[in-house]
Amino acid sequence: MTSGRGVLTALHLFLVWATMAAAMPVLGFELVVTAWGGGAGAAVPVLALSVPLMVGLLAMAGIPARTVVPLCGSVRRRLGWAAMVFALGTLGVLAGLSAYGGDVDLGSAGTRVALTGVPYAVAAAFFVPSRWVRLGAVAALAAGVVYGGSIGPVQAQQRRHAAEIARYREHPELLYLGAPPPGIPVQFTCART
Repeated sequence: MTSGRGVLTALHLFLVWATMAAAMPVLGFELVVTAWGGGAGAAVPVLALSVPLMVGLLAMAGIPARTVVPLCGSVRRRLGWAAMVFALGTLGVLAGLSAYGGDVDLGSAGTRVALTGVPYAVAAAFFVPSRWVRLGAVAALAAGVVYGGSIGPVQAQQRRHAAEIARYREHPELLYLGAPPPGIPVQFTCART
């Protein structure tokens, strides 16, 4: 890959990341607010209008990559590319949310917003016809999976440990031995001294 194509590829991936890092939190907030106010049925029209808007934004982000990504060569193909990147990136966001859950601290709100665009940039990198860019996308995907698989359980265990310590501090006269196995009745008595 020549340096000009490398710069265009980097610009392309940056534009995809920046577009989705800016747009997806807004869409998520709008869906939550709409569903909160009007129920899940009210969020359906917002989603139905937002998905084509997101695909259109991605298609516009693909314009500078017309010479780098073959699927961005024409408007029709660019819209197909944008739909595929949106679908794959959204699956990546949903997989990340399910893997990390509420037990994992991903940092500040700004960090979480920045991380929102990463799955879309990784998905866009898979369509660049350069083995090194695709290898970088695989490495980023593998790093995310390894990080989620290792840090998630560790942080969950740390939070459980902190909760147990807080429980000891709140009631120092009690000795907490752990949760009883399922099916065993538990009776608590406390003798104050």
